[in-house]
Amino acid sequence: VRVVLATNVAETSLTVPGIRYVIDTGSARISRYSHRTKLQRLPVEPVSRASADQRRGRCGRVGPGVCLRLYSEEDYAARPEYTDPEIRRTNLASVILQMLQLGLGDVEKFPFIDPPDGRMVRDGYKLLEELGAVTPSGKLTGTGRRMARFPVDPKLARMVLEAQHQACLQEVLVIVSALSVQDPRERPADKRAQADQAHARFAHPRSDFMAWLNLWRYYEEQRQFLSQNQLRKRCRREYLSWMRMREWRDVHTQLVIACRQQSLRAAAELPEQENYDGIHRALLSGLLANIAQWQERREYLGSRNRRLQVFPGSAQARRSHKWLVAAEIVETSKVYAREVAAIDPAWALDCNPHLLKRHYSEPHWQVRTGRVMAYERVTLYGLT
Repeated sequence: VRVVLATNVAETSLTVPGIRYVIDTGSARISRYSHRTKLQRLPVEPVSRASADQRRGRCGRVGPGVCLRLYSEEDYAARPEYTDPEIRRTNLASVILQMLQLGLGDVEKFPFIDPPDGRMVRDGYKLLEELGAVTPSGKLTGTGRRMARFPVDPKLARMVLEAQHQACLQEVLVIVSALSVQDPRERPADKRAQADQAHARFAHPRSDFMAWLNLWRYYEEQRQFLSQNQLRKRCRREYLSWMRMREWRDVHTQLVIACRQQSLRAAAELPEQENYDGIHRALLSGLLANIAQWQERREYLGSRNRRLQVFPGSAQARRSHKWLVAAEIVETSKVYAREVAAIDPAWALDCNPHLLKRHYSEPHWQVRTGRVMAYERVTLYGLT
């Protein structure tokens, strides 16, 4: 007897011969971006009728089959016919940036087959303004034009441009390409402890981003001395996905080529000396909205008054940093910060001064200098 346990990827991408029965729970985790909370959410939702029909189609491909649905026929009939198209449930900053670069006119008037919500378009513009890619009136800046020429998300493109100023382009290209692909470090459910032990040697005491550099150095060393077959076996033994490692290298190569086209030159090898400040200043330029301040126990206060925790799989989950930045903030069972690093909050002051709010209080006369003085409090997205 063959039993296949599958995610909703199997609806359209997988046909296993010999399947006679399908059990459909009627639900799936569907990625949705909330323009209100600025969070990428992964709620469990009832699937559409089209998805349910696709699931039923997995059985009986070459013979008779039975589909058991764990919900009523009335429930099925009340569901929407199709799943919302992705353009209506994702952040649109990348789409808007490319449209501005191509000169396609007003995004809200463009004849999309499935037009996105106007609030999502405005949110996309707001993110691009935060990154310095557009002016407050929505016009493309010089920085925005350069960002549009990179084959990655605008946040990641902004980091690459800043890395040139911080003299850490090689390191940031490795990190940005890592953030563009699925994590190659595998954690099988039945061997989680062994996998964590194998990956622990790459960990950094203050930053998950620096762990990517340690892993890259190790893999490049092995790649020089091992045959492709030996490298595959080594990856399998050490709980690394060989295919994803290769994809990581491919994206890195594309970014290096894109940099050369813009006269940005990166060294072939990573430097031995650690440039922690420069690397994290560059990362912060694309992740300003993802900073958080430690509150108590393991809880942090994020921008826009969000309460969050560091994802348990992070090497920083058991440590408490006064301030941190995260590669992404995702809501699943809780609001989690993934891929985090300790930062100095003063670094955020230089990224985009237009986003800062300054408050003055307690004016007083200073006898020594003969001047009126006051205290200044600077806030960014509500964080002091």
